[in-house]
Amino acid sequence: MRGAAAQDFTLRQALRTRQWYGLWLTLFLNSVAGIAIISQASPMAQEISHVSAAAAAALFGIISIANGSGRFLWAWFSDAIGRKAVFLTMFLLQAAAFLLLSQVSGFVSLAVLSFTILLCYGGGFGTMPAFAADYFGAKDIGSIYGLMLTAWGAAGVVGPTLLAQVRQVTGQYQDALKIMALVTLLSAIVPLLLRPPVLLLRPSARERDLGRVDRRIAS
Repeated sequence: MRGAAAQDFTLRQALRTRQWYGLWLTLFLNSVAGIAIISQASPMAQEISHVSAAAAAALFGIISIANGSGRFLWAWFSDAIGRKAVFLTMFLLQAAAFLLLSQVSGFVSLAVLSFTILLCYGGGFGTMPAFAADYFGAKDIGSIYGLMLTAWGAAGVVGPTLLAQVRQVTGQYQDALKIMALVTLLSAIVPLLLRPPVLLLRPSARERDLGRVDRRIAS
């Protein structure tokens, strides 16, 4: 396994590290971008590219393919270049895609850019389990990553709300998409700050007693 953890953390030990919260934040930010597009795909397509509701509905099929494909593509890619590099790349791609989305008017361009964002969204779920295992070991990764998935639930509230509210205030999607571009660009900083955690094991009672005996003998 690439970058496998030297020690296995329990869930309680993982939650005592800042790295767990850094990974949670990384998954949250990546999910915010994808869920924002999923929630607004149809109305956004109708407003920006002026297609019918039926044509806009086809966008769901396109982004569903991207979501599924991204889970395999980015997970495989992360084995070659590393987990941090993958998340950095995905955030930068999403930032560029959101910025371009705010300037296009054609349905094909909108579909391609939405596909790119959802490819990265799926990539977050394909890569994060391995990222977490690299940091905390594989023994308790089910509970460690399972709790980390609360980031997806939180993103499900924040992403759609942010895009919809900015759209309502400004009267157009363009400004909301520019804000999402800025958010994803700033998100690229988070994986750059991550470093593998070190598990500091407390000595057992027997080890502490032996230490006291050794000190008495030495004195």
